[in-house]
Amino acid sequence: MIEMMVDRYLSLLVGSLRSSLLIFTILGICLAPGLLLASGNSTGTVRYRKVLEIAGSMHLPTDVALDADGRMYVLDGTADLVRVFDGLGTPLFTLGGQGILDQPLGIDVSDAGEVLVADSGSHRVAIFPPGERVPGYIDIPAATEGKVADPTDLHYGPDNKTVITVDNDNHRMIAVGRRGGLIWSHGGMGRNPGEFRFPFMMDMDRAGNIYVVEVINTRVQVLNPDGTFKQFIGEWGIEPGQFFRPKGIAVNDLGEVFVSDSYLGVVQIFDQRGNFLGVVADEDGKLFKFTTPMGMAASEDRLLVVEMYTNRLLVMERQR
Repeated sequence: MIEMMVDRYLSLLVGSLRSSLLIFTILGICLAPGLLLASGNSTGTVRYRKVLEIAGSMHLPTDVALDADGRMYVLDGTADLVRVFDGLGTPLFTLGGQGILDQPLGIDVSDAGEVLVADSGSHRVAIFPPGERVPGYIDIPAATEGKVADPTDLHYGPDNKTVITVDNDNHRMIAVGRRGGLIWSHGGMGRNPGEFRFPFMMDMDRAGNIYVVEVINTRVQVLNPDGTFKQFIGEWGIEPGQFFRPKGIAVNDLGEVFVSDSYLGVVQIFDQRGNFLGVVADEDGKLFKFTTPMGMAASEDRLLVVEMYTNRLLVMERQR
């Protein structure tokens, strides 16, 4: 079982096996000198300072969430655990474990303190009520062709009456009721507006717009609160504002959109209209190179980044 879980997580490092040929074909391009995202040029950067690093207790973590009190919830997926830390990085408690979670990939914490987990191995959502260690579950409906759901990230809908979920393998976004039952489903495999190719992680802005990272389409697709198409952000490439292998996404209360690129090792920032604002850099303005950055959480002044391959969480503070 452990070997199967590790294989599943390692496959996320480069995306679908269907894209492997593309990766090796253009590998040399990524290493070409003189390109901002590959070389670390300081033009178009947003400066952050690393204030905390949490490591040593996790194996292939994938996502992180913040609650209203500043506690950090990190998915330690191969252990089927949610590890909870205070704002200083002190371990507080864990949620889940084998038999409760099965290959969890995405996490969110509601304003009320509920912990939502996209449990990909069981094809359902787990919801831990505030202060509780035993979750309730919502089954995610199979696709129309009968293929089981593959939930990889999630968020409460703007009314807190629905759970919006990424279904990676079925190339769709779906909303289910808090007691189960399909509310809406949008998607299908493709590149047109409203279609997806391996959507992976998501977040939501204060207006309820949904931001979805598409790994193989190498873009962010923005949806209206009802799941219909709104706009695209980014495209394939290695210049500022472009993506090579996007994985994680976070939207802060200012409406800034953070996108991690697990292959190039960078985090880029956009506004809600898709305009490029900059790349996360260190205090000296030099490009901050992450190692397989995945899930993130962002506030006005802090950015939390999970590095899957190095088994750590980085906490960054914005320099203004």
